[in-house]
Amino acid sequence: MGICRRMTFIKCLAGLMLIQVFCARGQETTRNPHGPLPGFECVTCHTTTNFHDIPAFKFNHDQTGYPLIGRHGKVPCASCHQSLVFKQVGVACADCHTDVHQGELGIRCENCHTTAGWENRMDMLDMHNQTNFPLVGVHANLECTSCHRTTDAGHQFSNTPVQCKGCHLTTFMKTLNPAHQKAGFDLNCEKCHLPNQRGWKNAIFEHTQLFPLTGGHARLECISCHANGYGGTQADCYTCHKKDYESTTNPDHALFGFPTVCQQCHTTTTWVRAEFDHLEASGFDLTGAHSTIQCIDCHVNNKLNGLPRDCFGCHNTDFNNTDDPNHAANNFSHDCTTCHNTTQWSPANFDHANTNFPLTGAHTSVNCIDCHSNGYSNTPSDCWSCHSSDFNNTDDPNHAANNFSHDCTTCHNTTQWSPANFDHANTDFPLTGAHTSVNCIDCHSNGYTNTPTDCWSCHSSDFNGVQDPNHVSNNFSHDCTTCHNTTQWSPANFDHNNTDFPLTGAHKQQDCASCHSNGYSNTPTECVACHQSDYDGTTNPNHAAAGFPTTCDDCHDTDNWEGATFDHDSQYFPIYSGKHKNEWDTCSDCHVNSDNYKQFECINCHEHRKSKMDDEHKDVSGYVYNSANCYSCHPNGKGD
Repeated sequence: MGICRRMTFIKCLAGLMLIQVFCARGQETTRNPHGPLPGFECVTCHTTTNFHDIPAFKFNHDQTGYPLIGRHGKVPCASCHQSLVFKQVGVACADCHTDVHQGELGIRCENCHTTAGWENRMDMLDMHNQTNFPLVGVHANLECTSCHRTTDAGHQFSNTPVQCKGCHLTTFMKTLNPAHQKAGFDLNCEKCHLPNQRGWKNAIFEHTQLFPLTGGHARLECISCHANGYGGTQADCYTCHKKDYESTTNPDHALFGFPTVCQQCHTTTTWVRAEFDHLEASGFDLTGAHSTIQCIDCHVNNKLNGLPRDCFGCHNTDFNNTDDPNHAANNFSHDCTTCHNTTQWSPANFDHANTNFPLTGAHTSVNCIDCHSNGYSNTPSDCWSCHSSDFNNTDDPNHAANNFSHDCTTCHNTTQWSPANFDHANTDFPLTGAHTSVNCIDCHSNGYTNTPTDCWSCHSSDFNGVQDPNHVSNNFSHDCTTCHNTTQWSPANFDHNNTDFPLTGAHKQQDCASCHSNGYSNTPTECVACHQSDYDGTTNPNHAAAGFPTTCDDCHDTDNWEGATFDHDSQYFPIYSGKHKNEWDTCSDCHVNSDNYKQFECINCHEHRKSKMDDEHKDVSGYVYNSANCYSCHPNGKGD
């Protein structure tokens, strides 16, 4: 086996060498039909099996710069390389394919044709859309020859008309429903026919531009209105509906002289059920029962103008014949709408709220005759006119004897006449606290008129009998509300805050007599008036000797009298802050003269040698070695 394989290999190698020799020689001889092919070896196309048998797949045509795709890959080489000439073969379509269009299109073949097949026009629609006549609708499915007719010279692509009439003029002339030519239709077919519709016959005429078709008009055949042609057709209703106008008897349009503007009452949706706007046309709105009666009921003898607009004009018979109540005898108003309406004439509904006397409470259930026994005109609206007998017969309290007001609404109302409910809050003396539970006679023992409203008038005995404190001897005010109120008369609660001396701190716990030992009038409000003994007896510091002011509140307050707080820092000299804080024990440390706190000493605490201070102040103008001068230069206690 190894020997056989080596022999086969040797044979193949020998054969290949012979081919190479032959090829090398052949390209140099005339026996090579291809001529010199630089860059290509014989083995590129030929095999050792049969030199003349060239498999189609053996040669890679892509290397030439012209790949064979589609139908090109299946044609014999000789179809393009005639006489086996491989050099200088054209690559343009027109080199092999005759231009049957004779240059009319002026475009390259590949714009329409593909290598998949010459008749396969893959991009025809896109190509055609680049012209001034895009293919849409049915046009997109037509063969080219449908519009580009074939002549002896070939297919005609130039100067093809783009107007509809160029192709469809015959159709225009032959159309009878409707007859386009006779009707004088426009040759602009696209007004009714659209190329993007399914077919030519599906015409859609936009009637809205001339006469919008609505309601019943939209369902009519064209010939119904255009029996005499399509030109000059009138757009008003009366032209087509004249017979309807003249034959109508309910109401008789012609007899009444109705206007011929039919749309005032009729619509295209429903012609028969006409709707006449009576309010707009006549100024008289038809409501309620008026909307359902026949026109002839009011328009007797076909009279349209001069009819009365008020109710009485038509209903005077009803007015005169009514006896419950008798309208004429009671001189009722002729304005029937006061009690009647068009929805329901009977029974009448009189709205008393529209009068000067609205009915409320028990008044709503009484019969009209109870108040209108003397008729319906000039009926009084005050209570006393009807209830005078109730007023005169009442003795608890006796209204007449007490000269009560005739305005019954002061105590009574229409919801509940008895018992009466007098609202004292509406007077000058509202009842509060204990006043709400006393009997009326307790205050009104002398009657209900001119009753005083001040406390003292009723409580003078209480005022005079009080001993702690004695109101009379202390000349207390007769205004009892200063200390008493209606909720709780005793004990009294005097609000000192309403005076010129509000009570604060320890003052609130003091007995009144502590300050008012001499009475309650002209009581002084300054501190020293009560605290003079405290002022005189104080020795640390001695207020009197030091000449302290008697305005005690400068240092003391009502919360803590002993812990006086004197603002020495802000008023005089900082001893509670700065360098002097915690450097002293008593006031006498600085105020060595307890009889005069205006005097103070600095040098006693600051152990300076005069000679040293003189030396340090030798450049200070006006320097004097004493406490007053120290303070004048060092008012805040600082060395600088």
